[in-house]
Amino acid sequence: MQTSETMLTLYSKDAHSFTVFRELTPQGYVQANQIVIADSGEGLLADPSGRVTFSRLLAEVSIIVPAPKIKYLFFSHQDPDVIGAASSWYTALPNAKIVLPEIWARFVPHVFPPEVSPGNRFLLVPEQGTELELGNCKLKVIPAHFLHSPGNNQIYDPCSKILFSGDLFASFFPDQIGYDFVKDFDEHVKYMEPFHKRYMAGNKAIQAWLNRIKGLEIETIVPQHGAILSGKDVVEKALKWIESLKCGIDLL
Repeated sequence: MQTSETMLTLYSKDAHSFTVFRELTPQGYVQANQIVIADSGEGLLADPSGRVTFSRLLAEVSIIVPAPKIKYLFFSHQDPDVIGAASSWYTALPNAKIVLPEIWARFVPHVFPPEVSPGNRFLLVPEQGTELELGNCKLKVIPAHFLHSPGNNQIYDPCSKILFSGDLFASFFPDQIGYDFVKDFDEHVKYMEPFHKRYMAGNKAIQAWLNRIKGLEIETIVPQHGAILSGKDVVEKALKWIESLKCGIDLL
């Protein structure tokens, strides 16, 4: 694992790497993680956040994979902290397919200038998910609908055994507290629970998601916000916690 002031390289072996950017969001904004998966000279950029992070993130990403080699720009769902800079990324990554849930295909163009018609670059993910070929690795796009968006996807990287979980397992810290990795899961729950109870639709959606990830070997979970859940012990505790969580309409 390699670290720098702005990035954490969670996995790097042979021609494959998984990198997280955690420190690009200014104070006062909702903190957001951005990820880059690279394999054999090709890259995927996921949930690049809004315009406030664009210029710096573009420079940082280019260190890992040159912009013309970014094959996919992945949007897990439609929120502004995901697609806020979509029009800038459309121009900066001229060869990237824009990967997003199919139900958002008519909504996302609202963030582009009127003269831009991004539809020909959309790669729409069907309801049941799909696979993305990146270099010599096949990434799995896993549906997590209603967690919290009605059209919502995650990425599982089988080469690094890392799951990018989007808003699921997100945590939010007070200004004076924060850490990169979860060490004490039981203590960490208090930074996740309020968000999950309010933003996740209900336990039925959680059960559907748990069925979809059965059989996947997950060693690390990277949410879009907050600390990273690394190590099989922490991951198992996280899955057990989410399995029984009552949230959303369960609490009405």
